[in-house]
Amino acid sequence: MRGESIALIADVLGRSDTYGFNLLLHDHTSYSQVAVFPDSSQDSYTRRNYQACITRFETESQLPGICIDCVKEDIDSLGFPYWRRDHRYVEVCAKHNTILLRKCPVCEKDVRRHSLGYGHDLLWRGCKGRYIHQYESKKNQDEGQLLFSRIFAEIGESKFAVDLECVLAHLANEAKKLATVGLISEEKLTDISWKLYGSRRISDTDTNYRPDVMYSWGIINAIATVYGSFAGLLDSLRKIGGLVRNIDDLMCVAYLDRQYINYRPYHQKNR
Repeated sequence: MRGESIALIADVLGRSDTYGFNLLLHDHTSYSQVAVFPDSSQDSYTRRNYQACITRFETESQLPGICIDCVKEDIDSLGFPYWRRDHRYVEVCAKHNTILLRKCPVCEKDVRRHSLGYGHDLLWRGCKGRYIHQYESKKNQDEGQLLFSRIFAEIGESKFAVDLECVLAHLANEAKKLATVGLISEEKLTDISWKLYGSRRISDTDTNYRPDVMYSWGIINAIATVYGSFAGLLDSLRKIGGLVRNIDDLMCVAYLDRQYINYRPYHQKNR
């Protein structure tokens, strides 16, 4: 989905102002995985004239994933199932600890083979008279995959943004401390160093929004090893005086013609 398409959705929802559009991005696209890690000079949630851009905020190169337990809960509570943005990028449901379906349980084809790459037909119309909620989920046994999914979800729902350079340096230092006292091996420390090195481009303002290009896989794995949660990282950064900003403040600022304009609603300015 491209920026101009999201802008159209925002117009229909009455959320075409800067704050409303950014909130739509944060709550319903994977761009939050990038926006939570700005550099210290970035004052806006997004980085360019995004509402008219043709760059994809979501990518079809990642296969849709389906959690059977989520589908069952949706039908019980809403009467219909809906897609989870995170399930494109993780292997396990963070809520149910179930392995996500990438293939149709009926015909065994990729989920995206059902309806133009998204799998909508499978989720809502089923396949050959069968439906997703009629099948049983498979529990995940890989604790690492579950932890990754949970941190991914934490970042996507975060109300705070952290300076990427500060995060990378802090994680590297804390990993060295763990290695010094023997809590992780030298091999693991080297692995973390490479992952952090590859994560530097997350906040690159010369790069666009494709989540598969600027994917935070490396930094999430480092956070998992050092802290076990994104909340743990936030707490540690606050203790050392690291730059932790409210995501709402960034959402109210538009980048336009190299001038930052604050679009915070009047009632929010005067709280």
